[in-house]
Amino acid sequence: MRPSLFLLLCAGLLGTEQATAATDPKLLLIEQKLRGFGDADYATAVDRVLAAFEADTGVGLKPGQLRKCGLKVASESGQGLATPKPLIRALGAALMQRGFAKDAIVLCDVRQQSLQQCGFLPALSTDAQAFEGYPVVAYEPLAKGWADDKKLRYENQVMPRPGTPTPPWGDARVSVLPKTLFDDVDFWLNLPVLSDSKSLGVHGALASASLGNMANAERFLDNPYNASKAAVEVCAIPGLAKKNVLTILSLERYQILGGPSFDANWCASEKTLLASANPVILDYIGLQKINAGRVARAVEVIRPEPPIFSAANAGEIRLGTCRPSEIKLVRLPAE
Repeated sequence: MRPSLFLLLCAGLLGTEQATAATDPKLLLIEQKLRGFGDADYATAVDRVLAAFEADTGVGLKPGQLRKCGLKVASESGQGLATPKPLIRALGAALMQRGFAKDAIVLCDVRQQSLQQCGFLPALSTDAQAFEGYPVVAYEPLAKGWADDKKLRYENQVMPRPGTPTPPWGDARVSVLPKTLFDDVDFWLNLPVLSDSKSLGVHGALASASLGNMANAERFLDNPYNASKAAVEVCAIPGLAKKNVLTILSLERYQILGGPSFDANWCASEKTLLASANPVILDYIGLQKINAGRVARAVEVIRPEPPIFSAANAGEIRLGTCRPSEIKLVRLPAE
């Protein structure tokens, strides 16, 4: 059984002295403490995280040929368990400082309704489809027009539940990936929230970048094996993965039981941001936090380890290690 990176973090056994050697973005993990959850707290933290990421990896978060970037937000669980708005404001400001225009920073997620419920879109579709000046794209209303593009089709024989309406593109075995993140942006940042999940065990970075990033993904949620397989395969699609340069996970609110549907009774909170180009290590830390929360409340832990962790590095797929000994950690205290 692998030693827990979460325990190593708590014990301080990995330190900033290792960070100077970090060159591969998937081997770098940044931990940033927050003083609070306000706009100013996130602004300071995000500035430090992005600066550390750029310095240690050599990856510049600046406009490229398309001069646009994407922010993949999490809205599916509702307002109580969505990407924090102060995090989005902080990232928007930091990206504008790096040369992006405000209308070139695109927020996106699957469903228009959940984006509206979380306050990322106005209630009326006739109003400007934007959040505080940042354009917002919902995939589902556009998926029919995208479905003819072969690279945006994820085909899998798993069928939806009986009685589920046939998708507008006519084939229930096809899920549609976001053209926005493939074709319209230079890169995109993944901004998940953390919860447990019956289908994946952990609903976090991998889920947000895969099942939470395409229309007609509900068909995988009843079968953990198929969900893990689909999530890993989608995360490994080169056109999507290459542009996903960084995931930033806020632990302002995360859920240890009953997820990904929001239940305030099972939520926890920690003044921490975690950032990595490696979604696997973020979900692995998430698993430790969920299980620690369950132990504290005398709830059965998630065991055995969900299969998505082994599937993430099986065969030709290499999404990122979750071995603590291979991770270089930068620990940034709150100022």
